[in-house]
Amino acid sequence: MPDSIVARSRMADIEDAIGVRPIEEVLAERDAVVDEMADLWARYGPGGTWGDHRKSELSAIKMRLRAEYQRDKSQKVTDGYLEDAGHADPGYMALITEATQDRARLKLMEKRLDSIEHAIQRANSVVHYRASEVRLAR
Repeated sequence: MPDSIVARSRMADIEDAIGVRPIEEVLAERDAVVDEMADLWARYGPGGTWGDHRKSELSAIKMRLRAEYQRDKSQKVTDGYLEDAGHADPGYMALITEATQDRARLKLMEKRLDSIEHAIQRANSVVHYRASEVRLAR
C-alpha cells in the first residue's frame, strides 16, 4: 500500500490513455526524493555544514587526546602529533566512513532526481507528439 495518496485529475486520465505516466504521480515521486535528500544536501551540498562538523569533531578528539597525554605525562606531544593522532582516531575514522556512505546515498538520490526530470521531459515530448498526431488526423 502506498505511503501517500495522489489526487488524479482529468489530465491524468488523458495521460493514461496515451501511455504517459500521470504528472501528479511523477511530481509526488520527485517530492519524496527531494524530501529524502534534503538533510544530506544541507550537510554535504554547497554551503553545507559538513566542513564545520568535521572540524568540530576533530578538535574534540584532539582535545581529548591532549588531556590523556597530559594526565599520563608519558610523552610530550606536539601539535603535529596530535593532528596525526586525531586523524587516526577510530571515532574520526568512523565519522569519515559515515560521511562517505552519506555522500554516496546523496549521489544516488541526485541520479534518481535526474531520471525523474528526464521522465517529465520525455512525457512532455510524447504529449506534444500525440497532440500533433491528433491535429494531422483531422
